[in-house]
This record gives sequence, C-alpha cells and structure tokens, in this order.
Amino acid sequence: MFSDARQHSLLDTLPSRSFVTLMELYEDNYILVRRLVPGLQELEGVHVSRVAGTADLHMRVLEQTPYTTSLSLTHVFRRPDSPAVQPDLQLRIYHDARAGEVLPDTDVTHFEFWGGRQPEPKSLEWRWELNRFLNRWLRYCLSEGHGFSPACVPAETG
Repeated sequence: MFSDARQHSLLDTLPSRSFVTLMELYEDNYILVRRLVPGLQELEGVHVSRVAGTADLHMRVLEQTPYTTSLSLTHVFRRPDSPAVQPDLQLRIYHDARAGEVLPDTDVTHFEFWGGRQPEPKSLEWRWELNRFLNRWLRYCLSEGHGFSPACVPAETG
C-alpha cells in the first residue's frame, strides 16, 4: 500500500530544489520553531535554553508584529579565550502563512556550504542551503531537549 506512494508521477517531475519544495521547507521550519518556542508571539528580549551536556541555545526576539516575528538563534560555546557563537542565524517567522525562513541578511561568512562554494546570495540555491541547514539544526536542538516557553525568564543582558 505505502510502497506505491513514492512512485507518484508528480514526484518524478518535481525538482528537489524547486521553489515549491522550498515553500514546503519553510512550512516545516515553522512547525519546528513552534515546537522549540511554543509561545513565540508572547516572548520579548533574550532567552537562554540550558541543557546539561550541550551548548547553551540563545534566542533574541528582534521584532514582533501581528503577523511576523524576527529573531536570532545561536549556540554559545564556552571557550577559554572568548565564547564562540555558531551558527548564528537570523530568522523570520510568518504566523499568518505558517512559514519560517533564514533572513537573506544573515551573515554566512563562517558557513560551510554543501558544494564547497557559496551560491549567489539570496538565490534559490542559497535559500535552500541555509533553510535546509536550519531545518536540521532545529531538529537537533529539539532532540537535545532545548526549548523556550512563555514562562521562561528573559536572560540578563549586560
């Protein structure tokens, strides 16, 4: 019954990195962000998720509007000389469209692209690379037990 599901003719003609499949990736990213931050529309400021044995996950709400939330998300690795923040992604969540994406202005100078070369910034290929990475990273963060809730207290900024 299920073995025929992957043999649908539409799947044969749909490019793996098409605009349509990118939109599906945005939808999946939205679902994962909402699992990580269930009360996203209620949060402001900086929050830290700490899980024993893993790097702290920092979230900063950059902007809240009725239909969107912009935020930055990064791991902070403690090092003797200075903390390292990687990855450091800027995201926009579209509540009405139920989509989430890496913002085109995100600094990707330290990002290693799959093909070894950086695609043209803001191109379809660039968006695919960054949003696919976001998708896998969100899954990793959730599997490690990270999360932010409306009851969490904002982190001290200093």
